[in-house]
Amino acid sequence: MKKIHFIFLLLLASCTAKLPQQYVTKTLPDSLLPARRHVAFENEVNFRDLGGFKTTEGRTLKWGKIYRSDNLSELKTSEFPKFEDLHIKTVFDLRTNQEIEGKEDHLPAGVTHLHTPTVADEAGQIAGLKKRVIDGGLDEAEARKITTDFYKDAVSVNVDSLRGIIHRILDQNEPVLYHCSAGKDRTGIVSALILSILHVDRETIMKEYLMSNYYRAEKNSRTLGKAKAGKIIKRKMDLDAITVLITVDESFMQAVFDTIDQRYGGMDNFIKNQLGYDATARSELVLKYTD
Repeated sequence: MKKIHFIFLLLLASCTAKLPQQYVTKTLPDSLLPARRHVAFENEVNFRDLGGFKTTEGRTLKWGKIYRSDNLSELKTSEFPKFEDLHIKTVFDLRTNQEIEGKEDHLPAGVTHLHTPTVADEAGQIAGLKKRVIDGGLDEAEARKITTDFYKDAVSVNVDSLRGIIHRILDQNEPVLYHCSAGKDRTGIVSALILSILHVDRETIMKEYLMSNYYRAEKNSRTLGKAKAGKIIKRKMDLDAITVLITVDESFMQAVFDTIDQRYGGMDNFIKNQLGYDATARSELVLKYTD
């Protein structure tokens, strides 16, 4: 092994870097951070329960019914009993085929894995994006635009896929989990819409969305540290672009809300006409998932 490669690997193994302050959520309100919200697994840092949130109707989301997480490819066999204690029977995988390849979910026997991608990626656009970052072909401004457009497209271009996924999730009668890769963007959008269906206000939804920065902070610092060390070889990498891609930002979710308001006339209209839940169906879900 060449000396420079050996030194590079040593740097990658130990490097961390500080994230810019706007991407660090140091504390969360007690109402958002009860001990049972975060489900601690060794490698799945963004695994959490959507229970406990208050609705505008004065109800509370039930605990242990809907879970969201990052991918489960590194779930340890030794942690299977802990996973099984959650009584999750179905896992919805929102990733593309390319993302899943070589990183398939590692699940206990008896758990159904359903591949339900929110977007098609036959052209390998996600892999192409990663290559652009590594080669220095993506700066912070373009990373922000690409991410913002992705969020907008989720509730416009890709709304049919989103509708089907949400229906399948909420139709479950046992505890359910859904995830993408990092559990922050696609998973965050699905979570925001589910919470909206159940009448959780936007301020709370935004805070729940931003919790990914809190739970992923250490992992993001390690990723940024490795990227910083990687500039020894790939000098053109834009660390600010990488930071945008590994974190969540209020402006991204706001783009979802703005698109829904401007294109569909508000969240209630979107839920009824695009997601297919009229007042009766929505009320049934409220009774099912809240107390």
